[in-house]
Amino acid sequence: MEQMSSESFYTVAEINGIIKSLLENNPHLNNIWVKGEVYNLTYHSSGHIYFTLKDDSSTISAVFFRYANKNLKFKLEEGMKILAYCGISLFEKRGSYQLNVIQVRPEGIGELQKRIEQLRKKLSEEGLFDESRKASLPFLPKRIGIVTSPTGAAVRDIIKVVLRRYPNIEIVIAPAKVQGDDAPASIVAAIEELNNPKWMIDVIIAGRGGGSFEDLIAFNEEIVVRAFADSRVPVISAVGHQIDHPLCDDAADASAPTPSVAAEMAVPVKSDIVNEIEYFKIRMSNYITRIFSQNKMSLQNIASKRVFKNPFEILNIRQMTLSDIENRMTYSMKNRVSAMKERFLKITDISQLQKNILTQKRHDFELIVQKINTLSPLNIMSKGYSIVFDSNRSVIGSIKKLKQGDKVSIKFIDGTSHAVIDSVIDEK
Repeated sequence: MEQMSSESFYTVAEINGIIKSLLENNPHLNNIWVKGEVYNLTYHSSGHIYFTLKDDSSTISAVFFRYANKNLKFKLEEGMKILAYCGISLFEKRGSYQLNVIQVRPEGIGELQKRIEQLRKKLSEEGLFDESRKASLPFLPKRIGIVTSPTGAAVRDIIKVVLRRYPNIEIVIAPAKVQGDDAPASIVAAIEELNNPKWMIDVIIAGRGGGSFEDLIAFNEEIVVRAFADSRVPVISAVGHQIDHPLCDDAADASAPTPSVAAEMAVPVKSDIVNEIEYFKIRMSNYITRIFSQNKMSLQNIASKRVFKNPFEILNIRQMTLSDIENRMTYSMKNRVSAMKERFLKITDISQLQKNILTQKRHDFELIVQKINTLSPLNIMSKGYSIVFDSNRSVIGSIKKLKQGDKVSIKFIDGTSHAVIDSVIDEK
């Protein structure tokens, strides 16, 4: 049996590492929703939740780590049907793969999610999410409007960030319910109120802090999404810590992952603006000083010229120039007159030249007339010849074109006669 070299082997750990890399880097096996029923559920003392997800024919292990499940709003139970947002990973020590769960929803939420996706498609086809509809955020708003719960952490975070970045900016809060059945109408009313010109709002931040899918449902309602899109004042959507961003993010003029980030987007840092103004102020001052120095030097150079020390110098220079031009013109005209006179003297006697030309033309004319007379039919007819025409005034050039009884006209040099053909004799 042939012995294989050690380079032909993989270790178990290497095989598991390769498989782990293939699983975790496959886009079709990460950030996916998996539907199934919970069993073998274990709440570990570490805070991690272990369970198996199954359907009618298969099972797969799953782990819901503490950092991911800390915001879970309900308790998992045996037999519960859920949707798990997760990726596939490999536990290398045992060589077994499992679902690494990031978020869990009861299965019933799947229908709600389907309704939201249908609404997303409908509004997208209307063009409600088109970038061309969205307004730009003002660079430096004077007054900011906030639509959120007046008692939540979101409003405190926004105010804290805004006043830290620009302490003397004005803030108007339009209180709104952000959770519950009456939340959509409350949010819409608050946005419409801040659009009232009397408040002179430059930008609106609307949203809430993080929460579960159910907590954020108000920001997926059609009336709320349309209010975001139809706002005359630019709106920043600030619904925090969501995996599936709500529809209001698509409809708003801008969106932020948290209320704090929205505040940073809405308001620049005052100190940065002051520093930038000072920078440009110094640049402008230096530029003006440099231009002034350059112009001063240019003026001094001009003032130092001889013409400004003795103004009559200009007149003298102009007189010298004029005199030079006059001399050159006189010399040029004399040369031209002499040249024309010399050419004129060389011209032969024009009258004799004209007579010679006329004599030659008369001789040429007489030759042409002589040729015309020689070739003229009248010259031939004067020798006794005539031309015979039929009744259509066509020339008869052959006896074959005549028959007995035809009427013809005979053209002589001094007149025309008419005749009737008595007989036709072909002499060939």
